Amino acid sequence: ITMQPGFSAQAPPAAQAMTSAPNVAAAAQFCDQVLSWPTVVFMPARDSDVAKTMFTGWSARTVTIPLATRAGNQVNPPALHAVIRVPKHDHFTIHVVTAHDGVCVAQASGHRAAAGHGQPVAWGGAPYGHVHHDSSNRRALLPCVSRDPVVVATGPSEALANAENMGNSRNLLLDVGYCLLCAGIPCCFVGSAQPTEFIVTNGAGQRIATHEIRGMKSQDTYHTQTSELRVEEGSTPEQRRLALMATLYHIAMTCSEKPGSSGP
Repeated sequence: ITMQPGFSAQAPPAAQAMTSAPNVAAAAQFCDQVLSWPTVVFMPARDSDVAKTMFTGWSARTVTIPLATRAGNQVNPPALHAVIRVPKHDHFTIHVVTAHDGVCVAQASGHRAAAGHGQPVAWGGAPYGHVHHDSSNRRALLPCVSRDPVVVATGPSEALANAENMGNSRNLLLDVGYCLLCAGIPCCFVGSAQPTEFIVTNGAGQRIATHEIRGMKSQDTYHTQTSELRVEEGSTPEQRRLALMATLYHIAMTCSEKPGSSGP
């Protein structure tokens, strides 16, 4: 993947810009145009406003992820920013803002301990739906072991679920490695190097989008590596919005975790 000439990650928008503005409707329409592309690229994030502590590394921070479109192998300059604020471990807010003027298009919040409790989602300055998570995702060969939570985003007419693909080669190799214990270390090593894949599906189980993250999976992989949200052809604007919010909610959950608490 190559960047357009002159590409540079822009600084996070000012906090005062993340409020409803007279042109918020135009900003929401612009966001829909960005999401209409087949692929939205999540660029490596920038940390700011980091409150450091001696024992946990940090106690609060802001993570800003530039969102760009891609044409072929060329990534365009960021059109949107996803700003994740973590006031303390396991708590977060999400704002999607335009990159050029910082107008807030969408927002949500969450708390890792509040599984199953819907959190409001606003879009274009108005209530749009809600998002929540649960721990129903299990390993294909080791159903007794839970994995990353399933995130469910609900809009005006439907709900989408975002869950890690537990049946891909990465996780099947890890399952075999775990079952074989020490003899399975090579399987675990090879599996860990495979891309992590999250699938967004509708109520009928139909795939709406795929979020693929390359590189060894770790607590920081979700936002420090370039990843892609690929939306299926024919998806509606509502599905594209919900797919984005569910993906960002998943990333925000990981960003808010206390350092060192993530699993493989």
